[in-house]
Parts: sequence; structure tokens; C-alpha cells
Amino acid sequence: MNSSSPLKKSNNLIKAIGMYSVAVFFYFYEFLLRVATQPLQPQLERDFNIDYADYGKLAAFYFYSYALLQLPIGAFTDKFGPRRLLTFAILLCAGSTLLFAQTHDFNIACFSRLLIGAGSAFAFISCLKIATVWFPSQWFPIISGLTLAIGSAGPVVGGGPIALMLDYMDWRQLMTWIGWVGLVLGVISWLVIRDHNPLQPHLTRQKSDENGRLGFWDCMLHVVKRPENWLVGGYAFLATAPTDAFGGAWGALFLRDVHGINNIDANWAATMTFLGMVFGSPLMGWSSDMLRSRRIPMAIGAVLSGLILCGLIYYPYISAITATILFFFYGVFGSYILCFVVARDINLPLYVGATVGFINFMSMLGSAILTRILGPLLDSVRDGAVDYTAAHYHKVFIILPLFYAVSAFVVIPLIRESFGKHKP
Repeated sequence: MNSSSPLKKSNNLIKAIGMYSVAVFFYFYEFLLRVATQPLQPQLERDFNIDYADYGKLAAFYFYSYALLQLPIGAFTDKFGPRRLLTFAILLCAGSTLLFAQTHDFNIACFSRLLIGAGSAFAFISCLKIATVWFPSQWFPIISGLTLAIGSAGPVVGGGPIALMLDYMDWRQLMTWIGWVGLVLGVISWLVIRDHNPLQPHLTRQKSDENGRLGFWDCMLHVVKRPENWLVGGYAFLATAPTDAFGGAWGALFLRDVHGINNIDANWAATMTFLGMVFGSPLMGWSSDMLRSRRIPMAIGAVLSGLILCGLIYYPYISAITATILFFFYGVFGSYILCFVVARDINLPLYVGATVGFINFMSMLGSAILTRILGPLLDSVRDGAVDYTAAHYHKVFIILPLFYAVSAFVVIPLIRESFGKHKP
């Protein structure tokens, strides 16, 4: 029986599904941790004695390490494979969550968020690396959308449900339990994940250095020397930043301060952004195939996201139900999954880790910058007032829809259509 027999292919697919399941659950897990500071904000403000500027700083520390590590992690995933790196990342995330749960020092809390971001940086890259090595190439757009959809369910659990659980336990107890879940997942990762697919060895050993492995600098240079990758990265920067900054960090506070919505309902509404992405990610992938275009759904999504965001920010009277609906559709059209599909279209699969790392670096860089600056900007326009008013938010949050406008009318027209140009 040869290596390509139906039985071996079937066994290979079962292994692939198992490995992908572990990796995508970690993506779900780290995405939950990414937005966990939003429902915890009142307790964090009380326990650490911090203001909105400090809260923005704490939330942004996750993105600093996540963004900065994307390029080297992508290249190292191509070079060494996901097994050791993913297991280490899960354990780092879990251990840092336990540290965050126990510390009473704000600086250590920021440091623990930095470490959580560092561990989280491996998640999405590992999912797409496993998808590239272990699944048929034509499945990649579907798996990319599914990955982002499952990951986006993490913030749904990390918003409203966490806010509800805070009625029954202290935030430190809750984060301790979440940390222990991560430790168990790390053990499972080591037992299940494998680096090399015997049916597709060329995807892991096509171009190698003297040690028989893919060269780190080969991976890095392949990605950064291509102008098309910088344009796609620019789109990722502009499309991701408002989603993470508003849906993941500031949206619930905005609803509480401007519209008087209680903390639980505000967090449920804001996390609908990510439930919308659960549906929007595969929808974007499907629509790009139906329209035979990557750029058209990217442009339509950017325009609609910007318009919905304007409604959320500037409509004078918004109830919890209306906010929930608007945030949901904001997430549906705000899905940025096609930037990864385009990057996969125009780059060799051998370099998928470095490619995804670069695109993720650009997207998380935007999230880090925007999440961090909103707090100081709000403080600067408050001008001594005790409370933050709608006028304060309106002055500052005009930045958010502008990101989508630049994306739709400046960057996307410069990106060449990549549909049908997939590199096998």
C-alpha cells in the first residue's frame, strides 16, 4: 500500500483535525484573555486604584508583545514547526494569567499582560501553519475563516459571561480558574501536535539550511521584500485596530458613560462584535469566492463597518438592545480574515508562518497604538470635568471610522486582485 493510499489519507486527516482542534482552542482561549480586561475594568480600577489612562495602558500591554513577536514567531514556526512552540506558548499564557490573578502591584499586572500577549502571539500562526501542512491547499480559505470565527467566540465568552460570573466570584478567583484550564491545554498540546506531514514533506523541507531546516532569514526576507505584503499589512493595520480598540477595550465603557447602560449589558453588547465576526469571517471567505474577488468584499466590509461605527458613536439615544444589534453587524462586516487569504494567495505556502506573522504584526500594531492612545486622548479633552461625557467621546472616537475610510478608499484600491493566483 503506497503512501497516498485512501486509508493513510484518512488517518492523516483525523490527525490533522485533532491537531487543529488543539491549536484553534488555544486561539479561542487567548482571544478570551485579550478582551478580559473590559468586563474586569471596574474591579481593576478599584483594586489597582487606576484611571482610564492606566486602564488603556494595561489593556494595550497585551498588544505590545503580541505585535512585536509576530515576525520572529512566524519565521520560527516555519523553521521549527508548531509543536514545541505552541506548547510553550500555551503554558506561558496560562502561567501569566495566574500571575495576573495573584498580583496586587499594577506594574506586575502590566508585565503579566505583556507575557499573556507574548504567549498569545503563537496561536493564530500555529493554526494556519497546521492548516497549510496538514490539510489540502484548497481548504485554506475555509479553514482561515473558521479559525477566526472560533477565535472570535472567545471574546463573546470573555465579555458578557465573565461580567455575569463576577456576581458569583472575585475576579482573581475567576482568572485563576482560567489559568488552570490553560495548563491542562498545554499538556494536551504536547501529546497531540506533530510538526511534519509524511504525505506532504515538501511543505516543511522544501528549502533548508545546513541543518536540514528552513532558514530563519529566508522566511523573514521572503515576506518583507515583497511590496504587496506591505499593502496587505496596511489594510490589516487599519481594519483590525478599531475592532480591538472599540469592541475589545473601550466599547462597554462608552455605553456605560454615554448611554447609562449597566456593566453586564454593556459588555454583552460590545462582545457582540466578536460574535458578528464568528459569522462574518466565513461569510467574507464565501463571498470572495462567489464574487471571484478578494478586494470587493474587503472594500464593502470596510465601508459598512465605518458607517455602523458612526451610528454607534454618534446616534444620540441607544438602548442595550440597539447597541447589541449594531455591535453584532459591526463585527460581521468588520471581519479582516481576507487579509490572511490574500497573503496566502501571493506567497509560497512554505513561508506561511512568516507571512501570517507579518500580517498579524501589522494588525496588532494598529490595535496596540489605538487602544493605548484613546485613554490619554479622553483625559486631554475632559478639561477637568469629573465624568466623561458624550462630547468627550465624540471628539476622540472620530478617529475610529477614519481608519475604515482610509482602508476602503486609499489602501484597498492599491492592492492587486489575488483571486485565482493562489501559489500551490
